[in-house]
Order: sequence, then structure tokens, then C-alpha cells
Amino acid sequence: MGTLLLIKIGEVAPRVENERLDLLDALIYGDVFDCAVTLDELWQYSRVAIDRDELCWRLRTDPVFRHLVVERNGLYCLNGRTALLDQRPRRILRAHRLQRRARLVARALRHLPFVRGLLLTGSTSADDATEGADIDLLVIAAAGRIGTVFLLLGPLSRLLGRRLFCPNWYMREDRLGSALGNLYIAREFTQARSLVGNADALRGSNAWIAEVFPNAVAQPALEPGLKKRTILQRLLEAPFRGILGDGLERTALRVAAARLRAHYASFGNDVPGQVAASFESGAALGFHGYCYERTTLNAYADRRAQLLDRLERVQAAVVTGTA
Repeated sequence: MGTLLLIKIGEVAPRVENERLDLLDALIYGDVFDCAVTLDELWQYSRVAIDRDELCWRLRTDPVFRHLVVERNGLYCLNGRTALLDQRPRRILRAHRLQRRARLVARALRHLPFVRGLLLTGSTSADDATEGADIDLLVIAAAGRIGTVFLLLGPLSRLLGRRLFCPNWYMREDRLGSALGNLYIAREFTQARSLVGNADALRGSNAWIAEVFPNAVAQPALEPGLKKRTILQRLLEAPFRGILGDGLERTALRVAAARLRAHYASFGNDVPGQVAASFESGAALGFHGYCYERTTLNAYADRRAQLLDRLERVQAAVVTGTA
């Protein structure tokens, strides 16, 4: 799960330019999570603009790809990792069960004051739920009320159990484009699925994502007909629109700041500078584990370098006829 530690794309490790490598980027990223990928995922998260059918044709006909990539029943993995092909169907089924639960949760949470959107993120949204997967939520809050929304949802999640829902990322509705990004955050935003509101607004406010994933398309909403403003919500908000609401927000922000420090301290870190800056500006509140994101990006960079070495050796063997 991503964090609002906003590292620019390529800052973790330089990306070596190679068309074949870029076409297989989703395989590399999936391998970090022990995840085989579908053709659609391979296409959407390719780093090269390409037609889906052309990508499929190249996977079948390119001799280098035939040595590096294994396909079975519509799933793809790197050669030597075929066990992932057996695991992914179970993960998809588990994700679909959690998605059904997420729909029920969203129907209740949408009535809470100042909640303007709920997006499912993480492995459950990506149809790749492991046994310990949660219902991770990116919560879009009304302007000037991000602390209040946290004060409502954070304790509620701890009370009911984080396995029921885990709101670990809050963003202000009029500051959705305030995030710079890296590959991890690009994946989080691209694979996010709407429960309440419209995930397209998040992606549309971050045009840099199209440079990372030129083929990506909007994910279908899980609850397309669910309204984000309800009569009950308006009634609950009414007492907190003036001085009383402003006072509550100031208190909520102090609570959120303390919780933010405790969260990152549990990873042995201070609150990262960009996370603190985003929170202090009122744009976002991120409880995603920085260490997890950093570990993921480093593992991705290592696997990409390893695959580049394999790819160059296979290319040389194909050229010389020794493959």
C-alpha cells in the first residue's frame, strides 16, 4: 500500500530503457508480489504505448519473449516462476469476496459527514488478495474537513476491526492533484476502484500517470449507482458547518498529527517530510507504511535489473542461433 512519501519516478533507481523490458514491466512488478498477471494487466501496465492485440501477438511470436515468459490459461509469469500461475486464481476469488464486503461497507460509510468519496485500493482492488489482505480505502474528504473525517473513520475502523475496512489514505476533494508520484503510487491510483464517487477524478487530476502507463484505462466502479451525497449525510453535517465544525476540525487535526507520528514511529521512522508537508497543507493524510513502499520499489528495481541481464543474454543467443 502506497504512502504519501512522494519520490519522483525514477528516483529510487534509474529505469533502463529497453522496449522489451518495458513491455514486460507488469510481469516484473507482479513478480515482486508473487503474482502472475493477466494479458489485460500486462497491457495496461506496460511502459510502452501499444495496441493490446499487438502485444498479444508479440508475446506469441517474439523468440526472446518465448524464452522469458510462460503463459497458461490466460495468465503470464516469468520463466522459472510457474508456481504463480496456480496461485493467482485463488487470489482473484479471495479479492472478489472482499470486494463484495467493501460494497456493503461503502453503503454505510457514505452517510458519514464530509465523506465525498471512497476508493478501494491495494491488493483487493487489484484482484490479487492474499490470505491477510484487507479492504484498504482511500477516502476523499470535503475541503477543510480531512481531520474530522479521520476522527470518524479511524476509531471506527479500530473498533470494528481493520479486516472489515482500513481507511489508510485521506485526500481533500479539491487537492487530488497535489501528489507527485512514483511507480508505486501510479499503480495505486490506476488500479483504485470506485465505491462512492468517481476514481476517474483521482486519475484525471494526476496527468503524470498517463506518462507512466500510456495504455491504462479506468477501472470499472464496484458500485456505479451509489450516490456520494445523501439526505442523512446532509443532516449530520448541518451542525458542523460553522464555528462548531471549525473547532472540531482543529481538535481532529491535533489527534491526526499524534496518530501520524505514532504510526511512523512503529516503523522506526519520523514522519517523512513530504507526508508531513501534505498533512500540514491540508491536502492529504497518509498512513501507508513508508518502509513497505520503499522495499517494494527497491525489489522492483532489483528484479528489473536481473531481467535486463537475462533478456540481453537471450537476445544474444537468439541472434547467434544458440538459443
